[in-house]
Amino acid sequence: MQQSDRVISALIVDDDPGIQDMVSLAIELNWPKSTVYTAADGLTGLDLAREHTPDVVILDLGLPDIDGLEVCEKLRAESSIPIVMLTARDREIDIVKGLNAGADDYVTKPFSHLQFLARLQAVLRRTQGSAPDSSYTDSRLTVDFDRRSVSVDDETARLTPTEFSLLEYLLRNANRVVTHEELLRAGWGEEYTDATGYIKTHIRTLREKLNDDPTSETGIVNERGVGYRYVSEIE
Repeated sequence: MQQSDRVISALIVDDDPGIQDMVSLAIELNWPKSTVYTAADGLTGLDLAREHTPDVVILDLGLPDIDGLEVCEKLRAESSIPIVMLTARDREIDIVKGLNAGADDYVTKPFSHLQFLARLQAVLRRTQGSAPDSSYTDSRLTVDFDRRSVSVDDETARLTPTEFSLLEYLLRNANRVVTHEELLRAGWGEEYTDATGYIKTHIRTLREKLNDDPTSETGIVNERGVGYRYVSEIE
């Protein structure tokens, strides 16, 4: 995998020194100018995240003090830092819980270094912003694509980077059916075009944050078996 010129900072929260070393090395080889912080427990991880505001957090679930899900929820309540869960918990219910807690991606151990880096790159791409001075506004929703800010009924909505990317893609294709494959490609990359479970979980959380009324004729509409459509008041 080609080295990136981007300078990043990453926080690894995992009580296994071997995992810390492997992930640190993978990051440093791909982003040579990166800064990597490590924590062996959840509370230290939270302190480091607040102190350094890293570009991405790689988070284990089985931590010795507090569960990684609680760490994820606390981080998500305070910031929109991208969070990638890296854990041995591979049941579907665990993956759904992780995504519902606010994780942007979920990688199970043992893992492929190349696949992990590809997924980390996809998460980081979603934080790089969009075209300048580009925005969307209707009677309820205001989105600044450049600043990646969202407000609903004049109240700020805190979205994860993945949720923002999905919303942006839907808004840029407003009133058109967007397939599951298109959304997966926009949110995660080519290798995820069959992972429709990811989409359902993130869209459900996104609709909750946007206060979408399921009886309304506008907002995010499920086109059963095909994808989703953002029905806009603006033609």
